[in-house]
Amino acid sequence: MKSFIIAAGCFLLSASAVSAQDKCLREFRNKHRANAEVHTVSLGGFSLKMAGWCLSFADDDADAQSVKHALKNVRRVKVYTISNVNGTTVSGDDIADLKSNLQRNENFDMLMEVRDKGNLVQILNKGNEDELGNVVMLIQEESDFVIVNLQTTLKFSEINSLIRQFASN
Repeated sequence: MKSFIIAAGCFLLSASAVSAQDKCLREFRNKHRANAEVHTVSLGGFSLKMAGWCLSFADDDADAQSVKHALKNVRRVKVYTISNVNGTTVSGDDIADLKSNLQRNENFDMLMEVRDKGNLVQILNKGNEDELGNVVMLIQEESDFVIVNLQTTLKFSEINSLIRQFASN
């Protein structure tokens, strides 16, 4: 009984942390809803298992097998798109505020930041030493802004092997 109570407490604690992160991203999306075209796509575990099942037909393709293995450890993917054909939809200050909120309030760490021809990709992580955990990718282009929110149990070693697999081809 004691272990059940501890497990239930841990589950509720992790669920509240994920919902706080989702709330932060939802508020950001809703803030820009009046100024731009906003879409949300969410894929849960079942959808991702179906994608892995479809990849099983490509048995001879090593890349497909690597992706299928990685998909087993992704619990949920949410993609928020904010686009405006008339120009910039999200200011750099708003993106900096979102990033700061995720780092300060939700304890995310910056993994990577890449700039190329005016585009900016920032990847933040909330996990432990050997597991990727929850990942938020902020992707800024000239007239589009995309937020990708991954909830995973991927290990860094699995990601490294996936990168090596794709690099070898």
